[in-house]
Amino acid sequence: MKRLYIAAALLILLLGTSLANGMYAQSITGRMREQLHQAQAQAEQDSWDRAEALTRQAYEDWQSRHFYFHTTMRHSDTDQVLRGFRSVLEYIRLQEPDQYNAANADLIAQLELLAEMEQPSAANVL
Repeated sequence: MKRLYIAAALLILLLGTSLANGMYAQSITGRMREQLHQAQAQAEQDSWDRAEALTRQAYEDWQSRHFYFHTTMRHSDTDQVLRGFRSVLEYIRLQEPDQYNAANADLIAQLELLAEMEQPSAANVL
């Protein structure tokens, strides 16, 4: 009977940790996506300096959690987000609105998908 309780406790611990990880990933990427949306609004108003500052802030948030993302998620997905940030920052520097808008939308979608992969759903379990 003792083994059953230990196994049940471990299962509950793993489930709780998994749910907490999903909420944490959603929270982090949600803030980054919001910053990127704000940056896009600034770029549409030709405030490229402010757009760059907001994007760099999101990028620094990403970099400060580099260990977490590389530990809990697939490296190919996190590497794609890193490439996305670099592309967006380059298009801001060049002040290329069309390329910037496309790259920024792609980066926002990548962050959304990254957080979605950590959510408890039938698609993620199966």
